[in-house]
Formats: sequence, C-alpha cells, structure tokens
Amino acid sequence: MKDSSILNVLEALKTRLDENYLLNVHSSSGIYPKVGFNFNKPITKDELKILITKNQLVLPTEYKDFLLLHNGAEFFTYEYGYSFCLYSIEKMINEYNSMKNYCDVEYILKYCYPIGYVVDRGTLLLDRSNFNDTKKVNILLRSIETISFYSDLTTWLERMIIAQGNAYWEWFSKEVKFD
Repeated sequence: MKDSSILNVLEALKTRLDENYLLNVHSSSGIYPKVGFNFNKPITKDELKILITKNQLVLPTEYKDFLLLHNGAEFFTYEYGYSFCLYSIEKMINEYNSMKNYCDVEYILKYCYPIGYVVDRGTLLLDRSNFNDTKKVNILLRSIETISFYSDLTTWLERMIIAQGNAYWEWFSKEVKFD
C-alpha cells in the first residue's frame, strides 16, 4: 500500500481519467455524466521559494507539493463550472490579501490561508494554527458558518475525489432508538 500523499492521490485519480481528462461518475439521478479536471502547470521550486519568502508565508509540505505538481486545479468540471478548486499560489496570495479587507475574524486572519473554493459552499482555508508545534494543518470551510474537517489537505482531497466532488460532510447517519 502506498503512503497517502498529494502525489499518490492525484496519480490514482489520473489513472481513471481518459485522454481528455474526463471521468464517468455515478449520479444520484441515475445519469452517468462525464466530468473533467483542469490541472494547471506546476510552479518551479525557485518561483515558489521567492513567493513564500516575499509574502512571509508558512506553508505545509503537502500544499507546496501540490503547487509543484499543479499550481492550481479545478475538479469535477462540467458545462456550468466545477465542483471545487484549489488555487494557484498567486490566487491564494491575492485572496489572502483581499480577505484582510473584509474578514473580521482575527483567528482566520492570523492562522488561515484561503487555498480553494467549493461551489455553493464557501472558501477552503488551510488552518496552520498548530503547524509550528506539530507540523500538521487542518482544512476549514468558511461560509456563513465555519466547518472543520479535522483533516489535512491530502485526506480532504482524497475524500472529495472518492465522493465525486460532493459535499461528503453533509452525509450523516443518526442513531435510531427503539422502544
């Protein structure tokens, strides 16, 4: 079994894509549409290092690995858009600087970077509050409410791919009590 890394998660996905980066997915309506994937070209190590230094960023290895593979990507694309995306580093920096103008949550401004977007759900945040001590990060979803996924980027991305771009965190079960 391979270790779970951004590289392995994306390689596993790509083995299932056809030559046009399309994938048949199962839909709850019984339709089996083809969805696409748009992977940006990678950023070079030197370019990434310059942007990190210039913007005084603290980024985990898994996010840097993603940027070195694909400096941004759109997942589960269809005629009207995509299910979710991960930003290029340039877009992340722009969104982060913009966020300073409208976000009033001190914690988010101090510890989080906007790294992507889930359509109709909100902005993906990379929470690095424990990174200096543990080298671990957490993925949050910021909308009307902020949701913690209690997972790193690799785990979150793998779950999104398994769920075919659907909001898996909204699936739940509830214990049934019998009299």
